[in-house]
Amino acid sequence: MEVRLKLKKILTDRGITQKELSQKTGLRQNAISEMVNNQRSTINREQLAVICKTLEISDMNEIFELILDRS
Repeated sequence: MEVRLKLKKILTDRGITQKELSQKTGLRQNAISEMVNNQRSTINREQLAVICKTLEISDMNEIFELILDRS
């Protein structure tokens, strides 16, 4: 089982670039890029809270996706 962020889709759907999200949240653009590309093995809760607040996301199902192994 894997948990993924749907941040790339959210940003694309809303027409927001990673750079714009970085500027709005105050988070490093590299950190945003790693989250968008699901390259992080852990997610900082404070960073996630800032992103959710900025993007007005209140439902965690909107930003997380659970991938079940089909083995």
